[in-house]
Amino acid sequence: MASNSPASRFEEILDDSLSDLPNSAFSTAETTSYPSYPWNPGNQYIPRPMFPRTPDVFSTLPILRDIHTTPTSVEQDKTCSKVLPLLSSRENPLPHLNRAAHIMFLETGIDGGKLPDYMTALDAARPWIVYWCLTGLSMLGVDISQYRYQVISTFTPIQNSTGGFGGGHGQMSHLAPTYAAVLSLASVGADALSLIDRRALLRWLHSIKNPNGSFTVCVGGETDVRGIYCALTVISLLRLPTDSDLLENTTEYLASCQTYEGGFAATSGGNEAHGGYTFCALAGLCILHPPSKLPEIIDMDALLRWLSARQYAPEGGLSGRTNKLVDGCYSTWIGGCWALVEAALRCGGSLWSREGLIRYILAATQSSKGGLRDKPGKGPDFYHTNYILLGLSGVQYYHYFDESAMVEGGEGEGLPLLTPFRWKWRKEVPGCEVLVTGFEGWPEKRQGDENEHEERGMKGDRVAVAHPVFNIRSEFVEEVEKWAEGLVGF
Repeated sequence: MASNSPASRFEEILDDSLSDLPNSAFSTAETTSYPSYPWNPGNQYIPRPMFPRTPDVFSTLPILRDIHTTPTSVEQDKTCSKVLPLLSSRENPLPHLNRAAHIMFLETGIDGGKLPDYMTALDAARPWIVYWCLTGLSMLGVDISQYRYQVISTFTPIQNSTGGFGGGHGQMSHLAPTYAAVLSLASVGADALSLIDRRALLRWLHSIKNPNGSFTVCVGGETDVRGIYCALTVISLLRLPTDSDLLENTTEYLASCQTYEGGFAATSGGNEAHGGYTFCALAGLCILHPPSKLPEIIDMDALLRWLSARQYAPEGGLSGRTNKLVDGCYSTWIGGCWALVEAALRCGGSLWSREGLIRYILAATQSSKGGLRDKPGKGPDFYHTNYILLGLSGVQYYHYFDESAMVEGGEGEGLPLLTPFRWKWRKEVPGCEVLVTGFEGWPEKRQGDENEHEERGMKGDRVAVAHPVFNIRSEFVEEVEKWAEGLVGF
């Protein structure tokens, strides 16, 4: 090759630029890892490698579009216009989980500081704020046992002598805050559940049980599947006896709430199918029965159609109802249904796009100031942060039901509900060797990273594993089971 050829001249330029750099530029002691050739921090002429291209399904609008414009379609287009640039970014289409910022955000809700004035509207939901913040922090790897004293001192005065917990001081017992209080106490150390007057709680549950199988959320209150799920969770975790018709007709009532669409409504009688109620109904049925019995109880084909239609492209996120926009909280309310359905069908794999939800969560729901949100343009809050993190946990793990270890407490037999303690999990998702196209090794490591980043005991973007029915860390449920086995009498 001639010495004055363009190729040889280019090599001379590269050699000269590299020779001007200090030896430290090539030190092997550098802690920062870089992708292998061709990019090198010492060579300014070769650019940094670009991130893998986002698949077309998450980066382009659908080919078929309805030409009839409605308020719903206008809002859908607005959402896509905000989400698409994030998903298809060539700078970083899959941002890392901003663990430190999200931890700081959640700690503001539980560390004793003054909450924003607008949150006075949640005065009757104090146990929920505690639950959202505790569970979100635990998903991120924080040791929340440090909050044990605060949690116990918070819930002691709002437990009523008649049984159950109110939403705040002097408020009547309600199933929703009772559920949140029980999960919070279970999360800071299972023996904290000894605070609860189980006898009074059982009497109260009997007082709000309806002959049709449902529960009212409080004395004189409304009835819906949310209340049933909260009641069944409390009954199961606290190992309460189920005699005296406590569960009579409950399975039948839950099944009657399935609509013609396939999802579940708040009550029976023609209401609209909704993601939150669908999760509550399915999780409630999975407390009463092993998931393999679901096909005998409900219309699984219709449920599959409806659930599949809740995931949108190109967003990849999940919606709660037909013709509604994606919302980060449905990462749990819809995303959480899939673990129960997959176990019911024993499919041994994934029936939905985990990749789509992963991309939506990391690219579209993270606030730069910490916390997670419904969608771009919305602000973060404790509720969305918690349920999005639970949803992120759901896509990272594979849950299955161990029928060989099952001891089911049947309706009318008076036995505790032990079925939900038989769920198992593993990191590997059958049929999904790579969860995100182009990002091999995610969530713990990404291709090209020589060093694994670990924070709070979690590698990379990994979060803790959550129980698919109870929505707290699986290890907390295991601790509750051991605590309950040590109970003597009732």
